[in-house]
Amino acid sequence: MPLPFGKSKSEKNVDVDSVVKKLKRLYSQYAQIYGTRLFNLKGFEDRYRDALLQRVNLNAFLHAEITAFEELKKRVEKKEGKPARTYSQIADRIIQKNLDRIRGYRKIDFHPEAEEETKHLLGAATDFYYDIWGKVKSILKSLGYTDAINKLENDYSYFVIPIRGSYSRAVEDYQFVLSKKNPKDNEKASVNFIKYGGILLNNCLKLITDGLNAPGNLREYPESVRDLTRSREILLKIIEDFRLSDIRGY
Repeated sequence: MPLPFGKSKSEKNVDVDSVVKKLKRLYSQYAQIYGTRLFNLKGFEDRYRDALLQRVNLNAFLHAEITAFEELKKRVEKKEGKPARTYSQIADRIIQKNLDRIRGYRKIDFHPEAEEETKHLLGAATDFYYDIWGKVKSILKSLGYTDAINKLENDYSYFVIPIRGSYSRAVEDYQFVLSKKNPKDNEKASVNFIKYGGILLNNCLKLITDGLNAPGNLREYPESVRDLTRSREILLKIIEDFRLSDIRGY
Protein backbone atom coordinates (compact mmCIF):
# COMPACT_ATOMS: atom_id res chain seq x y z
CA MET A 1 0.00 0.00 0.00
CA PRO A 2 1.47 3.40 -0.94
CA LEU A 3 2.71 5.48 1.95
CA PRO A 4 1.22 8.97 2.34
CA PHE A 5 4.28 11.01 1.41
CA GLY A 6 3.57 14.72 1.31
CA LYS A 7 6.27 16.88 -0.25
CA SER A 8 5.52 19.99 1.81
CA LYS A 9 4.03 18.57 4.98
CA SER A 10 6.95 17.84 7.23
CA GLU A 11 4.59 17.68 10.21
CA LYS A 12 2.74 14.67 8.81
CA ASN A 13 3.64 11.40 10.58
CA VAL A 14 5.22 8.59 8.60
CA ASP A 15 5.95 4.97 9.37
CA VAL A 16 9.65 5.50 10.04
CA ASP A 17 10.77 1.86 9.73
CA SER A 18 8.88 1.33 6.47
CA VAL A 19 10.15 4.54 4.92
CA VAL A 20 13.76 3.84 5.89
CA LYS A 21 13.54 0.33 4.43
CA LYS A 22 12.03 1.65 1.21
CA LEU A 23 14.68 4.33 0.86
CA LYS A 24 17.45 1.78 1.40
CA ARG A 25 15.96 -0.55 -1.20
CA LEU A 26 15.60 2.29 -3.69
CA TYR A 27 19.15 3.52 -3.18
CA SER A 28 20.38 -0.03 -3.84
CA GLN A 29 18.19 -0.47 -6.92
CA TYR A 30 19.07 2.89 -8.48
CA ALA A 31 22.76 2.48 -7.64
CA GLN A 32 22.78 -0.66 -9.79
CA ILE A 33 21.54 1.42 -12.74
CA TYR A 34 23.11 4.85 -12.23
CA GLY A 35 26.04 4.13 -9.91
CA THR A 36 26.84 4.69 -6.26
CA ARG A 37 28.25 8.18 -6.84
CA LEU A 38 24.73 9.50 -7.42
CA PHE A 39 22.75 7.01 -5.34
CA ASN A 40 24.92 6.51 -2.30
CA LEU A 41 23.25 4.14 0.19
CA LYS A 42 26.04 4.57 2.74
CA GLY A 43 25.57 8.33 2.62
CA PHE A 44 21.89 7.96 3.47
CA GLU A 45 22.67 5.48 6.25
CA ASP A 46 25.23 7.88 7.73
CA ARG A 47 22.74 10.77 7.66
CA TYR A 48 20.06 8.60 9.27
CA ARG A 49 22.44 7.46 11.99
CA ASP A 50 23.42 11.07 12.69
CA ALA A 51 19.75 12.06 12.84
CA LEU A 52 19.13 9.35 15.45
CA LEU A 53 22.17 10.38 17.50
CA GLN A 54 21.19 14.06 17.40
CA ARG A 55 17.52 13.28 18.07
CA VAL A 56 16.39 15.12 14.97
CA ASN A 57 12.66 15.05 14.19
CA LEU A 58 12.53 11.92 12.02
CA ASN A 59 9.35 12.96 10.20
CA ALA A 60 11.02 16.15 8.98
CA PHE A 61 14.28 14.32 8.25
CA LEU A 62 12.61 11.60 6.17
CA HIS A 63 10.43 14.03 4.23
CA ALA A 64 13.58 15.97 3.35
CA GLU A 65 15.34 12.74 2.30
CA ILE A 66 12.36 11.70 0.16
CA THR A 67 12.28 15.10 -1.54
CA ALA A 68 16.03 14.95 -2.21
CA PHE A 69 15.76 11.43 -3.60
CA GLU A 70 12.84 12.39 -5.87
CA GLU A 71 14.75 15.37 -7.25
CA LEU A 72 17.81 13.22 -7.97
CA LYS A 73 15.66 10.56 -9.56
CA LYS A 74 13.91 13.14 -11.75
CA ARG A 75 17.26 14.46 -12.98
CA VAL A 76 18.58 11.08 -14.08
CA GLU A 77 15.27 9.99 -15.62
CA LYS A 78 14.86 13.29 -17.45
CA LYS A 79 18.22 12.69 -19.16
CA GLU A 80 16.89 9.38 -20.47
CA GLY A 81 13.52 10.83 -21.46
CA LYS A 82 11.60 8.75 -18.94
CA PRO A 83 8.38 10.07 -17.39
CA ALA A 84 8.79 11.04 -13.74
CA ARG A 85 7.10 8.83 -11.18
CA THR A 86 6.45 9.48 -7.53
CA TYR A 87 8.62 7.90 -4.86
CA SER A 88 5.69 5.80 -3.62
CA GLN A 89 5.00 4.42 -7.09
CA ILE A 90 8.64 3.47 -7.61
CA ALA A 91 9.00 1.92 -4.16
CA ASP A 92 5.80 -0.11 -4.37
CA ARG A 93 6.58 -1.30 -7.90
CA ILE A 94 10.10 -2.46 -7.02
CA ILE A 95 9.09 -4.09 -3.76
CA GLN A 96 6.09 -5.83 -5.34
CA LYS A 97 8.21 -7.11 -8.23
CA ASN A 98 10.77 -8.54 -5.85
CA LEU A 99 8.12 -10.13 -3.65
CA ASP A 100 6.39 -11.72 -6.65
CA ARG A 101 9.65 -13.43 -7.59
CA ILE A 102 10.33 -14.94 -4.18
CA ARG A 103 6.75 -15.98 -3.41
CA GLY A 104 7.18 -18.91 -5.77
CA TYR A 105 9.35 -20.54 -3.10
CA ARG A 106 8.06 -22.29 -0.03
CA LYS A 107 7.50 -20.05 2.96
CA ILE A 108 8.57 -21.18 6.44
CA ASP A 109 6.75 -18.86 8.81
CA PHE A 110 9.06 -19.09 11.81
CA HIS A 111 8.13 -15.74 13.41
CA PRO A 112 5.31 -13.22 12.75
CA GLU A 113 7.70 -10.24 12.79
CA ALA A 114 10.36 -11.76 10.53
CA GLU A 115 10.75 -10.21 7.09
CA GLU A 116 8.85 -12.10 4.40
CA GLU A 117 12.01 -12.44 2.30
CA THR A 118 13.74 -14.34 5.12
CA LYS A 119 10.88 -16.83 5.37
CA HIS A 120 10.93 -17.63 1.66
CA LEU A 121 14.73 -17.76 1.58
CA LEU A 122 14.71 -20.32 4.39
CA GLY A 123 12.13 -22.34 2.45
CA ALA A 124 14.18 -22.22 -0.76
CA ALA A 125 17.43 -23.22 0.98
CA THR A 126 15.71 -25.98 2.94
CA ASP A 127 14.07 -27.50 -0.13
CA PHE A 128 17.34 -27.39 -2.06
CA TYR A 129 19.16 -29.11 0.80
CA TYR A 130 16.69 -31.95 1.28
CA ASP A 131 15.64 -32.44 -2.35
CA ILE A 132 18.86 -31.86 -4.29
CA TRP A 133 21.98 -31.51 -2.16
CA GLY A 134 22.28 -35.23 -1.31
CA LYS A 135 22.75 -36.28 -4.94
CA VAL A 136 25.02 -33.31 -5.66
CA LYS A 137 27.17 -34.13 -2.64
CA SER A 138 27.59 -37.72 -3.75
CA ILE A 139 28.81 -36.66 -7.20
CA LEU A 140 31.18 -34.02 -5.84
CA LYS A 141 32.62 -36.44 -3.30
CA SER A 142 33.63 -38.75 -6.13
CA LEU A 143 35.56 -35.80 -7.60
CA GLY A 144 37.59 -35.32 -4.43
CA TYR A 145 35.91 -32.22 -2.96
CA THR A 146 35.54 -33.73 0.52
CA ASP A 147 36.89 -30.75 2.49
CA ALA A 148 34.69 -28.23 0.69
CA ILE A 149 31.68 -30.51 1.11
CA ASN A 150 32.29 -30.80 4.85
CA LYS A 151 32.44 -27.02 5.17
CA LEU A 152 29.19 -26.65 3.28
CA GLU A 153 27.59 -29.32 5.46
CA ASN A 154 28.49 -27.27 8.53
CA ASP A 155 26.94 -24.20 6.93
CA TYR A 156 23.77 -26.05 5.97
CA SER A 157 23.59 -27.40 9.52
CA TYR A 158 23.62 -23.85 10.89
CA PHE A 159 21.18 -22.35 8.38
CA VAL A 160 18.75 -25.17 7.56
CA ILE A 161 18.86 -28.19 9.86
CA PRO A 162 16.89 -28.00 13.14
CA ILE A 163 19.06 -28.40 16.22
CA ARG A 164 16.14 -28.85 18.58
CA GLY A 165 12.47 -28.40 18.09
CA SER A 166 11.55 -27.08 14.66
CA TYR A 167 14.24 -24.64 13.59
CA SER A 168 17.93 -24.27 12.84
CA ARG A 169 20.40 -22.31 14.92
CA ALA A 170 20.34 -19.44 12.39
CA VAL A 171 16.58 -19.15 12.83
CA GLU A 172 16.84 -19.35 16.61
CA ASP A 173 19.46 -16.57 16.58
CA TYR A 174 17.12 -14.45 14.46
CA GLN A 175 14.13 -15.23 16.69
CA PHE A 176 16.12 -14.18 19.75
CA VAL A 177 16.75 -10.74 18.27
CA LEU A 178 13.10 -10.37 17.25
CA SER A 179 12.00 -11.21 20.79
CA LYS A 180 13.70 -8.02 22.02
CA LYS A 181 11.41 -5.92 19.79
CA ASN A 182 14.05 -3.39 18.76
CA PRO A 183 13.34 -2.23 15.17
CA LYS A 184 16.97 -1.35 14.38
CA ASP A 185 18.23 -4.70 15.69
CA ASN A 186 15.44 -6.51 13.84
CA GLU A 187 16.49 -4.95 10.53
CA LYS A 188 20.14 -5.79 11.12
CA ALA A 189 19.25 -9.39 12.02
CA SER A 190 17.17 -9.70 8.85
CA VAL A 191 20.06 -8.43 6.71
CA ASN A 192 22.48 -10.81 8.43
CA PHE A 193 20.12 -13.76 7.94
CA ILE A 194 19.77 -13.03 4.23
CA LYS A 195 23.51 -12.41 3.91
CA TYR A 196 24.36 -15.74 5.54
CA GLY A 197 21.91 -17.55 3.27
CA GLY A 198 23.47 -15.81 0.27
CA ILE A 199 26.98 -16.84 1.31
CA LEU A 200 25.84 -20.42 1.75
CA LEU A 201 24.09 -20.65 -1.63
CA ASN A 202 26.86 -18.87 -3.53
CA ASN A 203 29.49 -21.15 -2.01
CA CYS A 204 27.40 -24.16 -3.00
CA LEU A 205 27.08 -22.76 -6.52
CA LYS A 206 30.85 -22.25 -6.74
CA LEU A 207 31.51 -25.83 -5.69
CA ILE A 208 29.07 -27.24 -8.25
CA THR A 209 30.62 -25.04 -10.95
CA ASP A 210 34.09 -26.23 -9.99
CA GLY A 211 32.89 -29.81 -10.28
CA LEU A 212 31.48 -29.22 -13.74
CA ASN A 213 34.67 -27.47 -14.86
CA ALA A 214 37.05 -30.11 -13.50
CA PRO A 215 38.81 -31.22 -16.70
CA GLY A 216 37.79 -34.68 -17.84
CA ASN A 217 36.54 -35.91 -14.46
CA LEU A 218 32.92 -36.37 -15.54
CA ARG A 219 33.50 -37.16 -19.21
CA GLU A 220 32.31 -40.75 -18.83
CA TYR A 221 29.34 -39.92 -16.60
CA PRO A 222 26.81 -37.89 -18.63
CA GLU A 223 24.05 -38.50 -16.07
CA SER A 224 26.17 -36.87 -13.35
CA VAL A 225 26.86 -33.93 -15.66
CA ARG A 226 23.11 -33.52 -16.21
CA ASP A 227 22.38 -33.69 -12.47
CA LEU A 228 25.03 -31.11 -11.62
CA THR A 229 23.98 -28.84 -14.48
CA ARG A 230 20.32 -28.96 -13.43
CA SER A 231 21.26 -28.31 -9.79
CA ARG A 232 23.40 -25.36 -10.83
CA GLU A 233 20.53 -23.87 -12.83
CA ILE A 234 18.18 -24.19 -9.84
CA LEU A 235 20.71 -22.51 -7.55
CA LEU A 236 21.33 -19.71 -10.04
CA LYS A 237 17.61 -18.96 -10.18
CA ILE A 238 17.29 -18.89 -6.38
CA ILE A 239 20.29 -16.56 -6.11
CA GLU A 240 18.92 -14.29 -8.84
CA ASP A 241 15.36 -14.21 -7.47
CA PHE A 242 16.57 -13.27 -3.98
CA ARG A 243 19.14 -10.79 -5.38
CA LEU A 244 22.08 -12.57 -3.75
CA SER A 245 24.54 -12.64 -6.62
CA ASP A 246 26.76 -9.91 -5.15
CA ILE A 247 27.19 -11.76 -1.84
CA ARG A 248 30.45 -13.66 -1.59
CA GLY A 249 31.87 -15.94 1.07
CA TYR A 250 35.02 -17.92 1.46
